[in-house]
Amino acid sequence: MKQKLLILALLISFSAQAQNELDAFRYSNNSMFGTARSTALSGAMGSLGGDFSILSYNPAGLGMYQFTEITFSPSFSLNNTTSYNNKVILLDNGVQYTDKFDQDISGGTIGNFGYISSNTRDDDDWKRLNFGIGYNQLANYDKNIYINSLNNTSSLADNFLSFAQGNTINQLDAFFGEPAFWSYVIDLENNAVDTSTNEYLFDNGNYISLVNSNSIKRQTHQFNSSGNMGELVFSVATSFQEKIYLGATIGVPTFEYSEIINHREDNFSDTIQGLESFEFLQNLYAKGEGINLKIGGIIRVNDNIKIGASLHTPTVFTIQEEFRTVVQGNFADTSFTEYSPMNYFEYELTTPLKAIASISANINDNILVCADYELIDYSTSNLNVDNFRNEDGSEIFAVENNIIEYSYQKSENIRIGLEYKMNPFTLRTGYSRSSSALVESEDLLSENYSFGAGIDFGSYYFDLAYVLSQANDNYQMYSKQFIDSNDLAYTNHNVVITLGLRY
Repeated sequence: MKQKLLILALLISFSAQAQNELDAFRYSNNSMFGTARSTALSGAMGSLGGDFSILSYNPAGLGMYQFTEITFSPSFSLNNTTSYNNKVILLDNGVQYTDKFDQDISGGTIGNFGYISSNTRDDDDWKRLNFGIGYNQLANYDKNIYINSLNNTSSLADNFLSFAQGNTINQLDAFFGEPAFWSYVIDLENNAVDTSTNEYLFDNGNYISLVNSNSIKRQTHQFNSSGNMGELVFSVATSFQEKIYLGATIGVPTFEYSEIINHREDNFSDTIQGLESFEFLQNLYAKGEGINLKIGGIIRVNDNIKIGASLHTPTVFTIQEEFRTVVQGNFADTSFTEYSPMNYFEYELTTPLKAIASISANINDNILVCADYELIDYSTSNLNVDNFRNEDGSEIFAVENNIIEYSYQKSENIRIGLEYKMNPFTLRTGYSRSSSALVESEDLLSENYSFGAGIDFGSYYFDLAYVLSQANDNYQMYSKQFIDSNDLAYTNHNVVITLGLRY
């Protein structure tokens, strides 16, 4: 066994561990919750007024308010993730298929709270100047993924080996190679030690894995994430002759995101030096604050038809992250556990520009049909660190930004809503579809089916919404150089309740 030497861990670029193209997409992609009405209409709110969520879609709708309003919307969620692995492994007693696994996570949060102030003006053309302030939920990050499979082609140890190969011991990265080395998951090809100096004789960057990649092994992988993103909104809007509505919103989104990955390999049919199992734990915590501007307009074509358009500037986030890994090698009579340092890093993310076109129509005064078309180019996301570069002078996120540019594409999102009024009751339904942001996975998409009802007594109202969200995705346990991705299917259930007061 190796003897641990007193060395100073060499911290490699933190972008290799945490900040990457996946983070850029996660914090750029929003799934609006907000009020129960907007949820029930699947967010097709761009040409409508009379609802607080419009401040995060098209603030021009604020100009339609003729009263002061207070809203509050708690929301509840149940998120299910199913993982599939169709890999076939031939065993001595036949063929083994890996089964699918389901994981659930539930929770509750605040979908919306807000205050609208409607103010009349002594002007025949510009009759109102309205203000709004509040909060809308933008995204939910609660997710559990569980994978339990047999593998006879690779090991996470291969990934550790790729980080270590070619580096002497004091050059090993602090998050993968070094913890794997000191926990005995990988080793020097020849670990002979000079007893007089306590130094390795063959510290030349040549390493081996103690796991035979081509032997059968069980891999158990658990991914757990939690958190959400919400946006404080400060809005102003006006109307011109009750035909043209203009508005603007300053948005201040904030988020918290926590991620824990636990990977274990055991039941080895062949290892070196009696390694019986090993575990890898990865902890990531991130929080961020940003700012953006939303501007929009709505034109009342006639008494029944309205069209709208809005533009959302990129959000500039300042993000702080903490990251740590742990590797433990388990042998028959002992275990070796190695912790990476707790690394803190701060960087900026600029999300894509967003454009929305909308239309709505009233039919027979009791049926409302509305639709939104949204365009987002995710390839324009950008990661940045001010006044900080790699040792070779290159930008910290040059590789990640290049991957973003060529791996992501324009995403076209469609939202449709239908509302039927039977005073004082209202029934609602909606559908939305988001196309894939990935160039190589154009078949990946997400769909929402929403339903809701409301009762309006004039001075107060109560709305209820349910939305079923379905999406498919891929999950990479470790580098695709060594293992194929697992297929994922998401099924999420969300319930939103809104209480509103008018005066």
